[in-house]
Amino acid sequence: MTEKLDVVIPTKGEWTLPYCTRSARQSIPIRNLILVVPSFFKEEAEKYDATVVVFDEKNVGKARNEGLKLVKTPIYVSIDADVQVTPEWFKWCWQTIQKPDVAACQGYAKTQAKYYVPIQVEYIRRGGKYGEGFCCLGNTLLKTGIVRKVGMPLIPVEEDWELRLRIEKAGYKWVSNLDIACPHLKTDLDVWKHAVWWGKMGGGVDIARSFARIPYYLTFGMRSRPVGQNLFLIGQNLSLLYGRFLKIMRGR
Repeated sequence: MTEKLDVVIPTKGEWTLPYCTRSARQSIPIRNLILVVPSFFKEEAEKYDATVVVFDEKNVGKARNEGLKLVKTPIYVSIDADVQVTPEWFKWCWQTIQKPDVAACQGYAKTQAKYYVPIQVEYIRRGGKYGEGFCCLGNTLLKTGIVRKVGMPLIPVEEDWELRLRIEKAGYKWVSNLDIACPHLKTDLDVWKHAVWWGKMGGGVDIARSFARIPYYLTFGMRSRPVGQNLFLIGQNLSLLYGRFLKIMRGR
């Protein structure tokens, strides 16, 4: 019999939260649902029959760590507020996390975006950011003691990749499965909005490369991808650049 687990969901008050929490309760034997929320959302969050942690700083790594502080189960679940998990996902993750050398395992949070999905799958199959597939804390089971030992990265973006690198440096595995898909309730427009946020929060944006890719997508890119995908990528690069511009202006 599967033991009950604590579940940590950081949220900014997304409209998707009801779908996320409902899917979690239907898929996971939950001991304690922990919502990390901004103060303006506290009253609404208390309707979810959950432990509510108020955290107003715009730093997702620190928000995840605030939830981790309340975890009391040896294995816990990390879910993003715009992801719907499934029983199939949990069954695979639960079996995988039992392996002694596995510290974290996840499925594939697949967006509802028309143009982004094939691009993302292509990127993942090529090896992802570090040539090791893909990584996120949006639909992930983790061994609590190991995460606490290596430390949750207290950074506003890319905290998932940094945590994975720390786990692997400690001698454990982070296992990702592209074939176990969980709906990620994002549209192409949401991906652009996320790109703005990414740049603004200090995510890795190569400004010169982002500018250079725009004419590439309008010329040579048209030979290898459909027009819609190239136009989407142009919008994504412009969004990243705009986010970085906002960060620069905020720092003045």
